[in-house]
Amino acid sequence: VSSSLPLVTIDHVFNNRACIQSENRQGVEALTRHVLSMGHKKIAFVYGAEDTVSDIRLTTFLRTMNEAGLSVPDDYLVASPYHDPASTREATAQLLALADRPTCILMPDDYSALGGMDAIRAAGLRIPEDISITGYDGVAMIQMCQPQLTTVEQRGTKVGEEAATILMDKVEGLTPCDRIEKRVVKTRLVVRESTKS
Repeated sequence: VSSSLPLVTIDHVFNNRACIQSENRQGVEALTRHVLSMGHKKIAFVYGAEDTVSDIRLTTFLRTMNEAGLSVPDDYLVASPYHDPASTREATAQLLALADRPTCILMPDDYSALGGMDAIRAAGLRIPEDISITGYDGVAMIQMCQPQLTTVEQRGTKVGEEAATILMDKVEGLTPCDRIEKRVVKTRLVVRESTKS
Protein backbone atom coordinates (compact mmCIF):
# COMPACT_ATOMS: atom_id res chain seq x y z
CA VAL A 1 0.00 0.00 0.00
CA SER A 2 2.90 2.38 0.70
CA SER A 3 4.77 1.50 -2.52
CA SER A 4 4.68 3.41 -5.80
CA LEU A 5 2.69 0.65 -7.52
CA PRO A 6 -0.68 1.62 -9.01
CA LEU A 7 -3.30 0.48 -6.52
CA VAL A 8 -7.06 0.59 -6.13
CA THR A 9 -8.81 -0.91 -3.12
CA ILE A 10 -12.39 -2.10 -2.78
CA ASP A 11 -14.42 -1.13 0.32
CA HIS A 12 -11.35 -0.50 2.51
CA VAL A 13 -9.88 3.00 2.42
CA PHE A 14 -6.11 3.48 2.67
CA ASN A 15 -4.40 6.88 2.79
CA ASN A 16 -3.33 8.29 -0.55
CA ARG A 17 -4.96 5.51 -2.52
CA ALA A 18 -7.96 5.23 -4.79
CA CYS A 19 -10.94 3.29 -3.46
CA ILE A 20 -14.24 1.98 -4.77
CA GLN A 21 -16.88 1.53 -2.09
CA SER A 22 -20.26 -0.08 -2.08
CA GLU A 23 -22.78 2.24 -0.39
CA ASN A 24 -23.11 0.17 2.78
CA ARG A 25 -24.94 2.87 4.76
CA GLN A 26 -27.64 3.18 2.12
CA GLY A 27 -27.96 -0.61 1.84
CA VAL A 28 -28.32 -1.36 5.54
CA GLU A 29 -30.64 1.57 6.08
CA ALA A 30 -32.93 0.46 3.23
CA LEU A 31 -32.95 -3.13 4.50
CA THR A 32 -33.69 -2.10 8.09
CA ARG A 33 -36.42 0.32 7.05
CA HIS A 34 -37.96 -2.41 4.88
CA VAL A 35 -38.37 -4.85 7.78
CA LEU A 36 -39.50 -2.04 10.08
CA SER A 37 -42.20 -1.13 7.54
CA MET A 38 -43.45 -4.73 7.77
CA GLY A 39 -44.07 -4.25 11.48
CA HIS A 40 -40.95 -5.94 12.85
CA LYS A 41 -39.66 -4.39 16.06
CA LYS A 42 -37.56 -7.27 17.40
CA ILE A 43 -34.82 -7.29 14.79
CA ALA A 44 -31.49 -9.03 15.37
CA PHE A 45 -28.33 -8.27 13.43
CA VAL A 46 -25.61 -10.85 12.79
CA TYR A 47 -22.74 -8.69 11.64
CA GLY A 48 -19.45 -9.60 9.99
CA ALA A 49 -15.93 -9.72 11.37
CA GLU A 50 -14.46 -6.52 12.80
CA ASP A 51 -13.50 -4.22 9.94
CA THR A 52 -14.54 -0.89 8.47
CA VAL A 53 -17.43 -2.33 6.47
CA SER A 54 -18.87 -4.17 9.48
CA ASP A 55 -18.53 -1.05 11.64
CA ILE A 56 -20.41 1.04 9.07
CA ARG A 57 -23.18 -1.54 8.73
CA LEU A 58 -23.61 -2.07 12.48
CA THR A 59 -23.61 1.67 13.23
CA THR A 60 -26.15 2.29 10.45
CA PHE A 61 -28.42 -0.49 11.70
CA LEU A 62 -28.37 0.85 15.28
CA ARG A 63 -28.92 4.44 14.12
CA THR A 64 -31.87 3.42 11.91
CA MET A 65 -33.44 1.46 14.76
CA ASN A 66 -32.90 4.41 17.11
CA GLU A 67 -34.53 6.79 14.62
CA ALA A 68 -37.54 4.44 14.63
CA GLY A 69 -37.68 4.78 18.44
CA LEU A 70 -36.47 1.23 19.06
CA SER A 71 -33.60 0.01 21.18
CA VAL A 72 -31.74 -3.17 20.30
CA PRO A 73 -30.91 -5.61 23.13
CA ASP A 74 -27.24 -6.57 23.29
CA ASP A 75 -28.32 -10.21 22.85
CA TYR A 76 -29.68 -9.31 19.40
CA LEU A 77 -26.21 -8.31 18.13
CA VAL A 78 -24.00 -11.27 17.26
CA ALA A 79 -20.62 -11.23 15.49
CA SER A 80 -19.94 -13.91 12.88
CA PRO A 81 -17.34 -14.09 10.09
CA TYR A 82 -18.45 -13.23 6.57
CA HIS A 83 -19.21 -16.12 4.20
CA ASP A 84 -19.35 -18.68 7.02
CA PRO A 85 -22.72 -20.49 7.10
CA ALA A 86 -21.58 -22.81 9.92
CA SER A 87 -20.89 -19.82 12.15
CA THR A 88 -24.16 -18.08 11.31
CA ARG A 89 -26.02 -21.31 11.94
CA GLU A 90 -24.66 -21.22 15.52
CA ALA A 91 -25.36 -17.49 15.84
CA THR A 92 -28.96 -18.00 14.69
CA ALA A 93 -29.48 -20.93 17.06
CA GLN A 94 -28.25 -18.66 19.86
CA LEU A 95 -30.79 -15.98 18.87
CA LEU A 96 -33.63 -18.50 18.60
CA ALA A 97 -32.85 -19.82 22.10
CA LEU A 98 -33.51 -16.40 23.67
CA ALA A 99 -36.60 -16.12 25.87
CA ASP A 100 -37.66 -13.11 23.80
CA ARG A 101 -36.43 -14.17 20.39
CA PRO A 102 -36.36 -11.80 17.40
CA THR A 103 -38.98 -11.90 14.66
CA CYS A 104 -36.43 -10.96 12.00
CA ILE A 105 -32.69 -11.60 11.59
CA LEU A 106 -30.43 -9.60 9.28
CA MET A 107 -27.43 -11.64 8.09
CA PRO A 108 -23.99 -10.30 7.12
CA ASP A 109 -24.12 -11.76 3.59
CA ASP A 110 -26.13 -14.09 1.38
CA TYR A 111 -23.92 -17.15 1.90
CA SER A 112 -24.12 -16.73 5.67
CA ALA A 113 -27.89 -16.49 5.41
CA LEU A 114 -27.92 -20.14 4.31
CA GLY A 115 -26.63 -21.12 7.76
CA GLY A 116 -29.27 -18.98 9.42
CA MET A 117 -32.02 -20.52 7.31
CA ASP A 118 -30.79 -23.98 8.22
CA ALA A 119 -30.89 -23.16 11.96
CA ILE A 120 -34.41 -21.74 11.66
CA ARG A 121 -35.66 -24.90 9.96
CA ALA A 122 -33.81 -27.11 12.48
CA ALA A 123 -35.72 -25.30 15.25
CA GLY A 124 -38.99 -26.32 13.58
CA LEU A 125 -39.76 -22.77 12.41
CA ARG A 126 -40.88 -21.60 8.98
CA ILE A 127 -39.41 -18.79 6.87
CA PRO A 128 -41.03 -16.24 6.67
CA GLU A 129 -44.21 -17.32 8.47
CA ASP A 130 -42.50 -17.69 11.87
CA ILE A 131 -39.36 -15.63 11.37
CA SER A 132 -38.04 -13.37 8.62
CA ILE A 133 -34.44 -13.39 7.45
CA THR A 134 -32.40 -11.26 5.05
CA GLY A 135 -29.05 -11.48 3.33
CA TYR A 136 -26.67 -8.93 1.86
CA ASP A 137 -24.74 -8.91 -1.44
CA GLY A 138 -27.29 -10.03 -4.01
CA VAL A 139 -25.54 -13.26 -5.06
CA ALA A 140 -27.62 -14.67 -7.93
CA MET A 141 -26.91 -18.33 -7.14
CA ILE A 142 -28.29 -17.98 -3.60
CA GLN A 143 -31.69 -17.21 -5.12
CA MET A 144 -31.96 -20.90 -5.98
CA CYS A 145 -32.80 -21.55 -2.31
CA GLN A 146 -36.36 -21.51 -1.03
CA PRO A 147 -37.74 -19.16 -0.03
CA GLN A 148 -35.86 -16.66 -2.16
CA LEU A 149 -33.84 -14.27 -0.04
CA THR A 150 -34.60 -10.60 0.52
CA THR A 151 -31.21 -8.94 0.17
CA VAL A 152 -29.23 -5.87 -0.76
CA GLU A 153 -27.60 -6.09 -4.16
CA GLN A 154 -24.10 -4.62 -4.12
CA ARG A 155 -23.61 -4.59 -7.91
CA GLY A 156 -20.25 -6.34 -7.76
CA THR A 157 -19.76 -6.13 -11.53
CA LYS A 158 -20.09 -2.32 -11.40
CA VAL A 159 -17.66 -2.15 -8.46
CA GLY A 160 -15.15 -4.25 -10.44
CA GLU A 161 -15.57 -2.14 -13.59
CA GLU A 162 -15.00 1.10 -11.66
CA ALA A 163 -11.91 -0.33 -9.94
CA ALA A 164 -10.49 -1.60 -13.24
CA THR A 165 -11.07 1.76 -14.96
CA ILE A 166 -9.26 3.71 -12.23
CA LEU A 167 -6.43 1.18 -12.12
CA MET A 168 -5.91 1.26 -15.90
CA ASP A 169 -5.81 5.08 -15.82
CA LYS A 170 -3.04 4.84 -13.22
CA VAL A 171 -1.12 2.13 -15.09
CA GLU A 172 -1.28 4.13 -18.31
CA GLY A 173 -0.18 7.32 -16.52
CA LEU A 174 -3.43 9.19 -17.09
CA THR A 175 -3.74 9.84 -13.35
CA PRO A 176 -0.99 9.89 -10.69
CA CYS A 177 -0.57 6.70 -8.64
CA ASP A 178 -0.86 8.63 -5.37
CA ARG A 179 -3.99 10.53 -6.38
CA ILE A 180 -6.73 10.07 -3.80
CA GLU A 181 -9.92 9.13 -5.54
CA LYS A 182 -13.02 7.64 -3.98
CA ARG A 183 -16.05 6.40 -5.87
CA VAL A 184 -19.23 5.01 -4.35
CA VAL A 185 -21.47 2.47 -6.09
CA LYS A 186 -25.08 2.57 -4.95
CA THR A 187 -26.76 -0.55 -3.63
CA ARG A 188 -30.29 -1.77 -4.33
CA LEU A 189 -32.80 -3.38 -1.98
CA VAL A 190 -34.25 -6.55 -3.53
CA VAL A 191 -37.41 -7.72 -1.73
CA ARG A 192 -38.18 -11.39 -2.18
CA GLU A 193 -39.89 -14.14 -0.17
CA SER A 194 -37.87 -14.43 3.06
CA THR A 195 -39.48 -11.44 4.79
CA LYS A 196 -43.10 -11.11 5.83
CA SER A 197 -45.20 -8.85 8.05
